Amino acid sequence: MPATNLVLFDIDGTLLRTEGVGIGAMLRAFTTLHGDRGFSFAGVEIAGALDGLLFRRVMEAHGLPHHDEAHGRFRETYRSELDRALTPEKIRQMPGAAKLATELGARGAAVGLLTGNYEETALIKIRAAGYDHTLFPFGAFGADGPSRRHLTPVAIARATAHHGRTFEATRVTIIGDTPLDVDCAKAHGCRALAVATGPYSTAQLRDAGADLAVEDLSDTTELLRWILDA
Repeated sequence: MPATNLVLFDIDGTLLRTEGVGIGAMLRAFTTLHGDRGFSFAGVEIAGALDGLLFRRVMEAHGLPHHDEAHGRFRETYRSELDRALTPEKIRQMPGAAKLATELGARGAAVGLLTGNYEETALIKIRAAGYDHTLFPFGAFGADGPSRRHLTPVAIARATAHHGRTFEATRVTIIGDTPLDVDCAKAHGCRALAVATGPYSTAQLRDAGADLAVEDLSDTTELLRWILDA
């Protein structure tokens, strides 16, 4: 039977946490390429942001060019830094996330990613955290659009291409840990399942418009019912 439900997972704060290793690798990449200029993300909202947008904001803050060639060099240097630094003991899965993704796939749902990470660094994080990357055969990533809202139709189109069928917006659930994850779902008529394993509480996520806000993803039975009985 073809999949009728599409579920898109955020990565950082939703599937896993790198406890600062990812941000550290980014900052080392800036320093490696441009010298010690005191690079930081002070004053920059990181939660829910796209890696491509973070790159541009930091480069603009230091008066550095952020054209495509500079962006490409940064992506490759960041990928190398993250791959070297992100060992299994420096990353952890979020409660219930792996089981939920696995059970969704086993029940015929289409499962993918919608994340601010670059595609290559998303894969590094997924593998380092012990996930079977084949659980997420498609997705939208941090260089696929100028804002998180732009990623939703990209992810849906890639799910359609992968599965050979279309998905109604009301059968699409986006799972994330920030108001931006909620926003990119609601802006396209999708359902938003928000989880408080990142920097926001369930109350804040409900206030942002989440259809359902939970402390974590450990109640597999209830979450499967909520998602699949949409």
